Amino acid sequence: MTPLPPRPEPLARIGFWRKISLGSGDLAFNLYWQSSSLFLLYFYTDVLGVPATIAGTIYMAALIWDAAIDPVVGWAADRTRTRMGRYRPYLLFGAPLLALAYAAMFFVPAMPSAGTLVLVTVTHLLFRTLYAVVNIPYASLFARVTRDSAQRADMAGARIMFAMIAGMLVSSTTLPLAGLLGGDDARRGWQILALVYGGFAVLILWQVAHAARGLDAPEPLVAERVAWRTVAASLASNRPLHLALGVVVLSSIASTFFHKNIIYYFKYVYGDTDAATIALTLSAGVTAASVPAWTWVARTHGKRLAWASGMAIVGVGLIAWWFANGQGLTALLGAIAIIAAGMSANYICFWAVLPDTVEYGEWKTGVRTESLIFGLVVLGQKAALGAAAGALGVALNLVGYQANETMAPATVDGLRTMMLAIPLGGVILSLILIYFYRLSYAAHRQIVLDIAERADARR
Repeated sequence: MTPLPPRPEPLARIGFWRKISLGSGDLAFNLYWQSSSLFLLYFYTDVLGVPATIAGTIYMAALIWDAAIDPVVGWAADRTRTRMGRYRPYLLFGAPLLALAYAAMFFVPAMPSAGTLVLVTVTHLLFRTLYAVVNIPYASLFARVTRDSAQRADMAGARIMFAMIAGMLVSSTTLPLAGLLGGDDARRGWQILALVYGGFAVLILWQVAHAARGLDAPEPLVAERVAWRTVAASLASNRPLHLALGVVVLSSIASTFFHKNIIYYFKYVYGDTDAATIALTLSAGVTAASVPAWTWVARTHGKRLAWASGMAIVGVGLIAWWFANGQGLTALLGAIAIIAAGMSANYICFWAVLPDTVEYGEWKTGVRTESLIFGLVVLGQKAALGAAAGALGVALNLVGYQANETMAPATVDGLRTMMLAIPLGGVILSLILIYFYRLSYAAHRQIVLDIAERADARR
């Protein structure tokens, strides 16, 4: 007789300090994510001398590769059974390998070395592969910690708070420290900094693995016997998942075309690279400072309202950014602060909503595959980020961008236009999708209770 899975504990509570310990993993992952998102393309073009179109294409290919293997990692994680748990081995053993792969990207020789482009591609693919191997199990862990949707909003808030702390750290220290550590050798500064970030991330992920003890104990192999056709049907019928995926894809494209261009804007249009550090630090700081407010809104008024309100504020900030051009640094920073305040809600609500879609799919079809769902959603996110990065490299080339050369007026206009039009379009489409998202706290709570009753009825 096939053993039944353990009865779900819908209202299991997690202590405050354990929430903090688990959420701190996003500090580690965002040391990698934020530094690569904000500075890796710049490192390729302005430090290694890789042409913008080629650099953008390599970045795009690596992210799409990362996206493609996310469901595979999720599938493997769902089937992992060890005495240490289901997800913890990935954190314990994958963390140091990820740190080494990250550092390797910055040890590539500069152009015109014949092997530069090959090594840039190989090291970037290796980093993205190991990032997926460690990050997907970490993200999947939160679908098992609790099935209480309100607690998930709290935990998403903790995760985003740590992510933004990493964002502030990376934004405020990366360029100054790379210059300080490297002196006359820019590459050397980036290399030392990559080793520091990687070492710090390893220590954090190891303590996350310690905090996760007992939370991902493997159950008998039941779900693994479900046919792929059944799993596919479950995913196809999960409407809340489709809507969440659509929003994350659109917001990822919008964020890429705005945030990746900030460093180019301040270096070539405003004429002060130090101002880019101020802008990026402010963005991360405002996002972090907004987390408690958006967590409260999501918990008391619903994730849908919080999500829609945040995206609307992002739209206002983008319009303010357009009109702030030529009005001085204060106006530019004010617009960035508005955008950051709104994006904070997007980050919180996405990670708070996603675990709820796992129960919806289980309730709808009887199939629960959280790692596969997380893998598929992150696939969509990274594919969007990769495609957007590749498109950005092409767009920079089309508007006439040349590394370390003064921008022509037409190039400046092109840069400003792509920082407004594409992000604003993504915001508008996201708001339309959020309008149709209807999985409220009450609905989710009833779904969890229904699942528990079904489990009892089978016993």
